[in-house]
Amino acid sequence: MNSELPWYRFLGLTDDWKSSNFESVRKMLHHLWIRKSGSLQSIETHCFRVAKFCEENNITPDDLVNLSREKIEKLVGDYCDKCVERSRLKRSGRSVKYANTVLSCLKTFFTCNGFNRENGLELRLKGYHQPPRTRNLPEYIPTLKEAFALAERSGSKRNIALILTAITTGLRNTALRALRVSDILTELNEGIIPLLVKIDAHWNDRIPGACKNCIPYYAFICAKATEAIRAMLEERENIFGSYSPDEPLFISTYNQIGRDERRKRSLTRRELEIIVIKAAEAANIKEAKYVHVHTLRKVYETVLRSPLVDGDRMDPKDQEFLMGHLLGGSQDNYYDSSKTERLRELYAKLIFEDRTQDEIRSARKLATLVGLDAVKLISNKEREVGRSLSIREQQELLEKEIKTTLTHNQTKTTPRRKQMIIPVSELRNYIANGWEYVPPPLPDDTAVVQRDEPNPL
Repeated sequence: MNSELPWYRFLGLTDDWKSSNFESVRKMLHHLWIRKSGSLQSIETHCFRVAKFCEENNITPDDLVNLSREKIEKLVGDYCDKCVERSRLKRSGRSVKYANTVLSCLKTFFTCNGFNRENGLELRLKGYHQPPRTRNLPEYIPTLKEAFALAERSGSKRNIALILTAITTGLRNTALRALRVSDILTELNEGIIPLLVKIDAHWNDRIPGACKNCIPYYAFICAKATEAIRAMLEERENIFGSYSPDEPLFISTYNQIGRDERRKRSLTRRELEIIVIKAAEAANIKEAKYVHVHTLRKVYETVLRSPLVDGDRMDPKDQEFLMGHLLGGSQDNYYDSSKTERLRELYAKLIFEDRTQDEIRSARKLATLVGLDAVKLISNKEREVGRSLSIREQQELLEKEIKTTLTHNQTKTTPRRKQMIIPVSELRNYIANGWEYVPPPLPDDTAVVQRDEPNPL
C-alpha cells in the first residue's frame, strides 16, 4: 500500500499498514487480517471505500463510529444511493455492483466497531438489486483466432510473450504482473513443456491480489508461449547483460526511470491494460477498447471447455481448478491437486489453435471427392432458411450430405444374391455359367442354385 495516497493518510495509516492513528480503523484492519483472508487487496479496497466515505462526510473514522445507528444508516444510505445514481446517469449503466461493494465495505467497518447483530445494532440496510448480465463497462471476448492475432501484432517481444501467456494460462491481471523469472526458470532451462506455474498466497506479498482470495492453484504455459518467453529473455540478456531470477518476468518499459530500476519494476495495472488495447487495435478488432486482460482469461476458459486433441473433454473439476476457482460444496476437499503431472498431461491435450476453417475446408474437399457440389448445397440451404449459414452449420450440412451419399453409394455397389430352382438335369449347365449349387437336392428332382448379381443402377 502506498502511504503517499491521500486516502491512505486520511485513515491515519502508517507505513506499517497494520496500524493506524484511529482505533476504529485498527479494529477493521485486525478483523480483515485475522478473521478474514488477510488479502492486501481486500484490505486496500476496504480502506479506500471507508476513506472516501469519511471524506465525503467530512468526518474522521473515530468520530463516525460515535454517531447513533440511525444517523449512520442515513449517511451510508444516502452515500450508496449517490453511487447508484452516478452509475446510472454519468456512466450510462444499470450495474450496481460498485454500490454493493461500497455498502459491504462500510458494513464491515461498522460491524468491527460494535454495530453488529450481537449488540442489536447491526445496520438495517439492504443491498441493491443487480440485474443479471449487466455491466457498466462493456467487454468484447475475442475468438481464439483474434486472440492470437492480438499477440502477433502486439509489437515487442515482451508484449508477444505477455499476451500469449495471458491467453494460454488464464492468469488474472495481478498474477500476470506478479510472475517472476524464478517461477519458470528451472523448467525453462530443462526444456520441459508445458511449463508449470504454481500460484499461492505468497504471491500477494509481491502484488496485492495476485493470488485471489488466497486460493492456490496451478497454471501451465504452452509451447508457443514458452518460445516467446525464451525469445524475450534472450533479448533482455542482450540489452542488460543478464537477468535475475528475482526480476519480474514482464518488466516495465517506462522510460522516465533508469534502466537498472526498470528491470526490477513490474508492470502497473494500467500499463497492462494499455498493452492489450493497443494490440487489439493493431489486430483490427472493431471493439478494441472493450478488450481487457479479463476477456483474454475468458478465451482460455473457452479452450478449457472445448474438446481435447483426442476428442475427449476435460473434467469440469479440473477446468475450475485450472481457472483458480474454488470448487463448490465439499468437492474442493476431495479434489486431488497434488498430481501436477496428471494436470500437465491434461493441459498438453488442449487445442490452442483455431481449427474451424481447417475443418470446413476438409469437409468441402471431401464433398467434392464423393461427387457433391458444396457451394450449391450451401446456397440452396441458405435460400431455404432465408439467411446465411454459420461455419458450424455449413460443416454440419456437408457432413450430413456426405454421409447420405456414401451410404447410398455403398447400397448401390453391394451385390444382390439371386436364387433359382431348376431341374437337376440342368444343374451342370448352370454351374458352368457361374451359379452355385445349394444342397441338398429337392425331392421332385429339382435343385436350388444361387449367385451374386450387382444392383441395377
